Amino acid sequence: MVKTMMANVYYGPRDLRFEKTPIPKVRSGDILVKVVRSSVCASDVRVFKGEKKAKPGTVLGHEFVGEISEMGEGVEGFSVGDMVTVYPVVFCGSCFYCQTGHQNMCANRKTFGYDYNGAFAEYVLVPSKLVRLGNVVRVPEKIPPEEAALTEPLGCSINGVEVLNLKVGESLLIIGAGPMGLMLLLVAKRSGVGKLIVSEVDEDRLKLAKRLGADVVVNPREESLIERVMSETEGLGVDAAILSVGVPGVVEEALKALRKKGRLNLFAGFPLNSKASLDLNLIHYKMLHVTASQNAPLTVFKRALKMIADGRINLRPLLTGEFPLSEVKQAIERRIRLEGLKPVIINASRG
Repeated sequence: MVKTMMANVYYGPRDLRFEKTPIPKVRSGDILVKVVRSSVCASDVRVFKGEKKAKPGTVLGHEFVGEISEMGEGVEGFSVGDMVTVYPVVFCGSCFYCQTGHQNMCANRKTFGYDYNGAFAEYVLVPSKLVRLGNVVRVPEKIPPEEAALTEPLGCSINGVEVLNLKVGESLLIIGAGPMGLMLLLVAKRSGVGKLIVSEVDEDRLKLAKRLGADVVVNPREESLIERVMSETEGLGVDAAILSVGVPGVVEEALKALRKKGRLNLFAGFPLNSKASLDLNLIHYKMLHVTASQNAPLTVFKRALKMIADGRINLRPLLTGEFPLSEVKQAIERRIRLEGLKPVIINASRG
């Protein structure tokens, strides 16, 4: 008889079903993880809304931690019962990008939760090739599982700050104080930035940004963001900016907020087929540098976990609300309504 589990299976936009599916069969070299905690990413929200592609019939979810339930023959370095998290990028290990340490840019990339069955389920199977490539990472016992589940988004945030090559004391504007914007804020503060300005339309999130270390908070519905930035930077503009909201119409405003030779990171993903109308002379005559970041290399993922383990970053203020596995859809809908920040999915208890 085939053993079954409960999982949240994606069938199309706004069609997420909590249903029985077979527990994956473990073959040689595989690791089966019993998911303990997971969290909802903005990408999960975009998939649910039809703004990002995922394969119908796939279990969503890629931010998670769990314990090893079963291992196939030949697995070394792990034991049943170990707490682990999983780097969610399914990379080939042999293309140009993988060979140069940029697994997140793999030419043959797939991802747990979009192409491979993900974490909004009782179990996740990590295939043998990914076990060999190092996707499974042991979690120190001292890290609470709900914090360990945020290793992946923290890695994204570290990568998002580092691509800007910020120097100590440089000014930074973060547009958007959702979960990722606030995580970027925490990482940026640790990197030694100077004046840190946060723009956000939600007053509660602005207050939290201030508590977490923002020097200046701006609600662009109540005052001009550009005028405030200029007044805070002696009329020059900020050294760098990160766009943490997937709103194409905000890109040009971010460019205007930069000083000459400033840098912009388009950190947030945009809805499918998004286009923006830009004054290209803003980029040309100000000699601006526009870049982007998505996910993070495996090495950065591991650094993120170590940062949590060492207590160098406190993610608990971002954890808001707990949901059972059967209510993942409700947790996603709550994020759509901008209620709370990072909901915790309680997949199972440990042991």
